[in-house]
Amino acid sequence: MPQRNWTTERVRANFRIDTFSAVCAGAYLGVVVAFVPVVVRRMGGSTFEVALVVAAPFLGHLLTPLFSYLFAGLRPVRVVAATGTVSRLIFLCGVLVATTPFLLALTSVVSWMIAIANIASYATLMQAIYPDSERAQAMGKVRIGSSLAAIVSATAAGLLIDAVPATIVFAAAALVSLPGALAFARIRHEPPPIPAPRRPVPVVAREIWSDRRYRRLLVAFSVFGFGNLMNAAVFPIMLVDHFNAPNTFVGVMAALQSGTMVVAFLAWGRFIDRGSSLRMSVVNTALVLLVPLGYLVAPSTLFLLPVAIVAGITNAGGDVMFFTNVVQIAPHGRVGEYAAAQSFLLGVRGTIAPFVASLLLVTVAPQAVLVLSITLMVTGLVMLDRAVRAVTPVPALEPAPA
Repeated sequence: MPQRNWTTERVRANFRIDTFSAVCAGAYLGVVVAFVPVVVRRMGGSTFEVALVVAAPFLGHLLTPLFSYLFAGLRPVRVVAATGTVSRLIFLCGVLVATTPFLLALTSVVSWMIAIANIASYATLMQAIYPDSERAQAMGKVRIGSSLAAIVSATAAGLLIDAVPATIVFAAAALVSLPGALAFARIRHEPPPIPAPRRPVPVVAREIWSDRRYRRLLVAFSVFGFGNLMNAAVFPIMLVDHFNAPNTFVGVMAALQSGTMVVAFLAWGRFIDRGSSLRMSVVNTALVLLVPLGYLVAPSTLFLLPVAIVAGITNAGGDVMFFTNVVQIAPHGRVGEYAAAQSFLLGVRGTIAPFVASLLLVTVAPQAVLVLSITLMVTGLVMLDRAVRAVTPVPALEPAPA
């Protein structure tokens, strides 16, 4: 890649733009992620409609290989800025006319599908605009801005949704986020002299699947992630039906989770840049198990607050490592393809798992579904640990410097 991308002046300028864009995105996502599934349920939405909201981002991931092929050769900065802007405009217009739980869920699906379409371009861009020794910390600091904005927006939304129609709150969040999506177009990035070729998706898929190291990691993440994403459909149901949590409490949980992410992003960034992203993934994945266990044993809403803290730690780690894992293991020049493969499998499990959970919820208690999901997660964690040890053997311990 052209070394001009890593000059001090350019890295700093791009970091400022990236941070502003993330702050705007955080103000939007802090409201949407926390409240859309809850509001759909309060509007009388079925478990299927709640599952549709939960699966919305993953339907976008499912189409990543197609979008990766379509966007190949295009400037990644323009792709990221355009998809971010269009997705938020669609959400803004959609929520203003959504009069039923299904329409609100459908609006969420369409906006997420467009927003996620830039995954391959975004991963390629993160590799290009930040030096290897600083990438994880830079991405972590950018996400701190996003988390701080999410704290404010989630807290405010929790108070406002009880006083004004939820769709107005959702529309305001989308409107606030638009300047950030537009500003991302100002990122300065010098693309390679020869654009990446547009290669057929089946060819890319066969080549990536033949990479045994990466295949083992993908399978392990898929087993673990399937169980984890079943939980995503159970949690909103339990918040409304089992815990009877008010909107203000949902806002407090979201704010606490985002506040924890502020600290966690700094910590994870340092750990990753000084060690191995894949090894840190095992640690982060193990911590995720505490979240469904917390929902399973919590006697009241008060006991969900520590769960929100753990979720903040693990969400921060997963957010950064989704990209740094690919950068660590992908062959040179193929980060976008490997990111698309990872995103596709995330889409597969994220599209199926919430609906499996919603079907089970028709006949069994939410707690029983959590037990099944935890079993899958433990299985996936064991597989992941073995796969990571095969990729990055643990070095001999050395004495710490004095």
